[in-house]
Amino acid sequence: MNIKEQVYQALSRSKRLTSQLAHDRRGRCIYPMRSPDAGSYPILVYSVISDVPALMADGEERERVVTVRIHILTKDGNFESILREVQRAMVGIGFIRAQSVEFAEGHLFITAIDYRTGTGGIL
Repeated sequence: MNIKEQVYQALSRSKRLTSQLAHDRRGRCIYPMRSPDAGSYPILVYSVISDVPALMADGEERERVVTVRIHILTKDGNFESILREVQRAMVGIGFIRAQSVEFAEGHLFITAIDYRTGTGGIL
């Protein structure tokens, strides 16, 4: 299973998290890379933003560091309880929080959180 699949499964498995999110007509509330502008929020968007070698030996990549960014998109800026559940899910699969930033874009309040993990070998 690749990193993106692990992240999606960890987030979507959390009923505490998904119960706080708005679901589209297909029942989705967590999207890879970008979300459709469905008009209902809050939702999550996730993507791998960095995958870099961390250890090389004998001309081969032995370990790498992967950074995943998760955006929490809300209409009202109320994201604390969602962030708590995202944190719980990500730590549960071996990630640590690296940084976060809040900003507004149009009518949305967005919190972006970067999580990092080390993993062995190449993809």
